[in-house]
Amino acid sequence: MRRSIIIFGNGLGMSLDSNYFPISAGLASVWSGSEYFKAEHKDLIKTAIPGLTEDTYPSTEEQLDDLQVAIVASEYLRGFETDKVKWLTDQVRELPEAFRRFIHEVAAYYQGYDAPLPLDFRSSLANYLRSTKSHVATLNYDNLLYDGLKGYEIFEGYNGVLIDGFHRNGFDPDNLNRIRGPRSLGWYLHLHGSPLFVGNQKLMGGDRAVFTPDEKSHIVLTHVTHKPLVIESSSVLSEYWKRLNEAIQEVEYIVIFGYSGTDSHLNELLSQKCTNKQLYIIEWSGTGDLDTRCQFWQRILRMQELKLIHMTNILCFTAWCKL
Repeated sequence: MRRSIIIFGNGLGMSLDSNYFPISAGLASVWSGSEYFKAEHKDLIKTAIPGLTEDTYPSTEEQLDDLQVAIVASEYLRGFETDKVKWLTDQVRELPEAFRRFIHEVAAYYQGYDAPLPLDFRSSLANYLRSTKSHVATLNYDNLLYDGLKGYEIFEGYNGVLIDGFHRNGFDPDNLNRIRGPRSLGWYLHLHGSPLFVGNQKLMGGDRAVFTPDEKSHIVLTHVTHKPLVIESSSVLSEYWKRLNEAIQEVEYIVIFGYSGTDSHLNELLSQKCTNKQLYIIEWSGTGDLDTRCQFWQRILRMQELKLIHMTNILCFTAWCKL
């Protein structure tokens, strides 16, 4: 069987539970119900987002754009401060920490879903990965794939199939090196991070209480224009995107699974790297008619040759070895 890289988008979770996995659901849950997200933090965030009222809250990544600008501005001005001169009030100085707490809690919300992926989907994917040592990249914060592939000898360190760069002493780019050669292991790349990544460690079990806002998190939850900046500022995520380039060069074809096509930084990379690769896109048929969607993908990826597979439920797909 041929080797590939499979890039999973939010359609994976949406196909499982379309009420739980929209970004608006995570934002709403944290805003109204998190025990870690304080009322004063909500007030800070609301002041940085135009149009919010007493009874409303941010519900889209686009609304986080102005908030991200406010955070960058406050951190920039804070750099001019001295013991004698304060440019910012104490409340404004708390804005970056409040935002870090907010996005961490939103990402952690998706870790809380406990229903598994369908058995046929999990087993067919695991069999394919074991046979081909293909790479997996995910844009999601949930643990659906990680938990779903447990028990299939996929995540067994260097004795398994996929490695993510975390080892006993935390993350190190050298942990992604494959001593026995490039075909000995595949990479498991969280392209937009995970709430389990804090500092240089991976919090197994997802204990949110361990996280404090002054620690370095690795989560890309912001307006699409700011995502490359967040990625570049993270030692973990920037390494994952570097390895994504290498993975694409190694494989014979690329599978895009349940991805809406809205992340321009990923689209740009794919349009540059896919010119000599076979490309398969598997998506929900409710996104639009086949011809329209085919034209959409051809336009954003600047490719004429691609195979688009429409399904009423993408979790029914099991024919990995036939692509």
